[in-house]
Amino acid sequence: MTATIVGLILAMGLPSLFAFLKHGDKSGPIEQWPHLAKTWGACLAVLAVLLLWEQRTLASIGIVPGNYLAWMIGAALGLTILTTSVISVIQASKGGKAALPEDSAEGLNRLVATPAWFRWAVVITAGITEEIMFRGYPIERLYELTGSLWIAALVPLTVFTLAHLGGWSWGHLVGVLFGGGLLTGLYLWQRDLIACMIAHVLIDSLIIFLPALLKKLAARAARYEREQTEAAKPS
Repeated sequence: MTATIVGLILAMGLPSLFAFLKHGDKSGPIEQWPHLAKTWGACLAVLAVLLLWEQRTLASIGIVPGNYLAWMIGAALGLTILTTSVISVIQASKGGKAALPEDSAEGLNRLVATPAWFRWAVVITAGITEEIMFRGYPIERLYELTGSLWIAALVPLTVFTLAHLGGWSWGHLVGVLFGGGLLTGLYLWQRDLIACMIAHVLIDSLIIFLPALLKKLAARAARYEREQTEAAKPS
């Protein structure tokens, strides 16, 4: 039990601590290598507890090979949310509104300002490490400790949502809670963490393609404005 408690503290406590420490500096540039090092370091610490101290397998947190149906369901969920997000950005731009939601704009702009390799790394890192630290490990271990699936699901989901406050606004947490809830539901349904990782990576991949999308929307808006200006000129 001691190993499990330590594992839970590492899984949910370390990311929350990192988020708290950077909460007051959300307007500055992202420290790229430190961010990746801290995230992977926390995840590897959890895996070390799992494999070396608890002496259990990755299957005990839902990482199992060959569950192709679950992986397809995860891919379908991720693609659906990604497509919906892209359509929302395009429709907002067409309606004359800001392409990015106000609550998310600052955080997304900080990510857009980073190199493409870092955005790829962030998407893959989040998809793997967050699913291990906020889904597979805590859900399974809390369920074993409490016998309550509600506690096992809601405690990690709450911590997962609040941990994003380190780089985002309070308003953005609504979307995080929604997405995290879907991923938690997917895990409880399929008990396959790889399916959740696939869905998570696809959902977050908007970060990768966002710069090109925003550039295209800006060019379209500028062209429309020029056309309107030309049309308004007296003949």
